[in-house]
Amino acid sequence: MPKLFEHYHFSLLERDQTDFLEPTMSREEWLKAKFGQAFEFRHMGKTLHWVPRDEVDRILTAIVERKRVRVQHKSPEEGAAEFEGEEWQGSIVLIDPMHRPGGQKVAFEDDPSVGQSSAILASIVAHMNSNLAHQYTLHVNPIWRGDSFWKFAQKHGHKVAYVSFKFTVPNMIFGVGTKTTDGLKRIGKDTGGQEVDLRIASDEGVDTRSEAVREGVEYAEEGNARVTSRAMNGDYFTSTRKKMSAKMHSLLDLASMSKERAKEWIEQALGRDADSGDNGVDSDSPDLGRD
Repeated sequence: MPKLFEHYHFSLLERDQTDFLEPTMSREEWLKAKFGQAFEFRHMGKTLHWVPRDEVDRILTAIVERKRVRVQHKSPEEGAAEFEGEEWQGSIVLIDPMHRPGGQKVAFEDDPSVGQSSAILASIVAHMNSNLAHQYTLHVNPIWRGDSFWKFAQKHGHKVAYVSFKFTVPNMIFGVGTKTTDGLKRIGKDTGGQEVDLRIASDEGVDTRSEAVREGVEYAEEGNARVTSRAMNGDYFTSTRKKMSAKMHSLLDLASMSKERAKEWIEQALGRDADSGDNGVDSDSPDLGRD
């Protein structure tokens, strides 16, 4: 059965005060330390388990598991009698922990028997951030297609009632910064804020071709912000329904693969290969069997 991996981005923001007993670590070291060990976390009233597996070419691999109890039947030879049995369902998760362009990326297998990937990741982030001794606070956003917003904007003549951005203050600054990243860094430094909400609205229509909107979308689509917009006629856009994804062939045991084949499979699941099956469609579109 094909597997669908949805793509997200981790942002790690350093806390002003941390426990002096916890060693200072780089972002990559911290991700490896925290996600390289087993832990339990609560999700929608249930206990889920993070089960780390071996690293593959510096990529962290893990399984998120949950236990389910359901009615099953014995074999025909045993009379097909009903009984309640436990079973474990799991989703594969891949994390590139490296602090680099395109790094801190997450590929999460979408499996309805385990739960919605975005909701589970939100529970994991809440679990991590509940430990005030941690050096960093963790934020997660979906990586999405910016061109989906531009198609929406073009359809409505580049005039919308509003555009809203929920920015995460940047922690990954490479090369020359834009006004958006420079402004967010300044706000974060001055206020200690980790997220910034910006809503641009006008009764006469917001011009989506403006520099502010263009830079905001460019920053957001890499998993640094969530974007919503409403057209003048009431049509609605949200980036959370436009997640990037990769459709992969199934596998029984990643550990049984050769090192080269495992690396290739993981890179494709992360959407880093032209042959990955990352078709750029919305991860909740009908042709992928979602509502």
